[in-house]
Amino acid sequence: MKQTKYLCAVALIIGVTGCQSSAKSGGAAGATSGGASTSASPSVSPSVPLLPPSGVLTRVAEMGHSGGFAAPNELAVPAVVAYSDGTVVLNGQKHLTLTPGALDVLISTLQQDLKGQPASEILPKGEHAIPDAASTDIGVYQPGGTYQMVHALALDTGNAAQYPAPVADAFAKLQALTSDATTPYTTTKVRYSVKCSTAAGGPEQPWPKALPQPGAGQPTTCVELHTVDGAAADAVKSACTATDTRQPQPAVVVYRTDNGPRVCRWRYALPDETS
Repeated sequence: MKQTKYLCAVALIIGVTGCQSSAKSGGAAGATSGGASTSASPSVSPSVPLLPPSGVLTRVAEMGHSGGFAAPNELAVPAVVAYSDGTVVLNGQKHLTLTPGALDVLISTLQQDLKGQPASEILPKGEHAIPDAASTDIGVYQPGGTYQMVHALALDTGNAAQYPAPVADAFAKLQALTSDATTPYTTTKVRYSVKCSTAAGGPEQPWPKALPQPGAGQPTTCVELHTVDGAAADAVKSACTATDTRQPQPAVVVYRTDNGPRVCRWRYALPDETS
């Protein structure tokens, strides 16, 4: 219950409406008041802009994972990624939009939380490296135009108290957003990967004529990544396997190309993925 109240408080502070109805009761109102102390407008020089210039779509915050036991996925996306126009995309599958004021509060808070944190990986208090544990990666646009990334080993395993309080606070602010988005994320652009097939001797289909032939690539992986729009995007969605878990997963098709057998997969492109 305490955790639920805290997440609702965070959601209200940054302008998401998912917890508004419960906030009208006495208990939730107290949680909002308590949470506001960690999200009050930080002290930042008014001469240094908190966000990039208007009109330039820029990634301003994110939270994702890297490393660990799971094999790397070339189409993986952050669990949370926020942009300067207020768009927030969650796991590449849902999205919400923050008001300008809510975005300012979120980013200014994250900027203060991560300011001065080390570039090296942060370990839990009293712990050494944990085998096969993933790192939680938190990023924020800092005043002046730099983009800061902080890495905390195994932060999302329920032991936030073992990390510096500002890092745990930044994680909680971004994690709270994941429970508030209900709108599916789609766009006309798609991001697709092409890589060598591991199915030896199986049936192959001709490479789709609407897509450029894959290059030779590296001998072991042959991985290529492309972002396309329009007719090419339609061709990709018809030919390649969707990574969107909201949809039934079709069988992976092995294609015969000028440079050997290939398989392809796709997802909707993030707003800043253009090539």
